[in-house]
Amino acid sequence: MFYFPNTRKPDFKKIKSIDYNHYWRERGFALHKNLRERDIIILDLVPVNSKILDVGCGNSRLPVALKDKGCNVAVADISGEVLKGYSQFGINGVVLDLEKIDQFKSSLNSYDYIILSEVLEHTKNPEEIVTFLLQYTNNFLITIPNSAFYRYRFHLMFGGRFFTQWVYHPSEHLRFWSHIDFVDWLSAMNLHLIRAEVSNGFTLFGFLPWLKNWWPNLFGHQIVYFCSVKR
Repeated sequence: MFYFPNTRKPDFKKIKSIDYNHYWRERGFALHKNLRERDIIILDLVPVNSKILDVGCGNSRLPVALKDKGCNVAVADISGEVLKGYSQFGINGVVLDLEKIDQFKSSLNSYDYIILSEVLEHTKNPEEIVTFLLQYTNNFLITIPNSAFYRYRFHLMFGGRFFTQWVYHPSEHLRFWSHIDFVDWLSAMNLHLIRAEVSNGFTLFGFLPWLKNWWPNLFGHQIVYFCSVKR
């Protein structure tokens, strides 16, 4: 079977149900040791003293890095275990089930930026999520995986396998966008795209680092979208 190296393969025999609190209790909360490439882009884009909400943060190091930069940071996640983990770093949070966002009763503040990093593709209702969050900010920093990335195209064409963007259960990944699709989607959601920057992708082993941003729909893997709300 044709596969590129370092590409996840589906293992349907090991599918497990998902309980995020149980997952974090079993795994134990520990921040990623380093910032991911997409985190570094976001960290550079956000000015000092900004007020930020990171939604669906998991165990990303980004909220702590933003706090260290001098920003006022809060987090929101479905797991209370995650919020306990961030409280050790002086970061407050709120439990938020994005798929039941219409039932959310707690209060949120107004934020300079709301971050949704590798989150929306895991939800069945991204339109409702963004519409709900529009009332709390004028700026979004969103990252998604590009489903039109060349490796995924080749695997389907030559290997006959749909790409795998899940770990425990196929329902972890529910929405699929190409870069072109997502730009259209942002416009439909009343968001103005200020900047799109590819955080990783095909660069011909580093010899052509510009390639992934020159043709993001083919060579960009994970992409950061800086958007403002059309008022």
